[in-house]
Amino acid sequence: MRHASIRLSAAMLIALSLAGAASAYPTGTAVHAAAAKQSLTLAGGATYYGQAENGLPDGRGTIRWPGSKTYSGSFEQGKRSGMGKYINAYTDADTGFRHKIVYTGTWANDRMNGEGTWTHKRMEASGRVILNEIRTGVFRDNAWSAGYEAIHAEADPEYGYTYKDQGMRLNVLAGGGNLLASWKKGELFGVAYQKGAVSRGYSIFPEESAAKERERQASIRYLKSIASQVAPHLQKFEQLSRQLPLK
Repeated sequence: MRHASIRLSAAMLIALSLAGAASAYPTGTAVHAAAAKQSLTLAGGATYYGQAENGLPDGRGTIRWPGSKTYSGSFEQGKRSGMGKYINAYTDADTGFRHKIVYTGTWANDRMNGEGTWTHKRMEASGRVILNEIRTGVFRDNAWSAGYEAIHAEADPEYGYTYKDQGMRLNVLAGGGNLLASWKKGELFGVAYQKGAVSRGYSIFPEESAAKERERQASIRYLKSIASQVAPHLQKFEQLSRQLPLK
């Protein structure tokens, strides 16, 4: 009986270990066995170092394209798939501005697909940042489709914000400071709000005609009345803005 008890305990431990290992990966995630890393030369002059299968990136690795473009993360049958980080640093030949784009998040079928964060900096040749932006949320087929966007630029006003999902879109232009306080006073540089059939907005500048000005004031009153509903989005905008210094 003692030997049987030991065998049973061992079997239970193995079962628990397997259950724990399975729960560590989301459903549908490919789990690659550790494989020897390989160096590959790919189309277009790109090079790859990492796990591979049948001559294609498969597993974890890094691909480098000519110039300053890289991707480090997961691959499946030669395509970016799973979690990874993409960096593209380049100089615009027409303007001379330097750009740096970074995306960290989920990929599928070699494109940005799923949850992630995208950032972009535009710099003068000296390296001084003149535009800094971030998008976070859901991406579909390389395009940002839902979540938050914040832009800080040498412009008037300095900040632009967007929140969007399937049922709502909110755009705010502001010069900084407490967004909620400015919202409650109707003193933001510009607001556009759409939710379902409701579409309201205003500019800080008074309208030329009396009728248009009455419409503007009505929009301001309505938007003031929903301050508590938009407060979480305004707070998120401010949080993101602190990640966007110009220097």
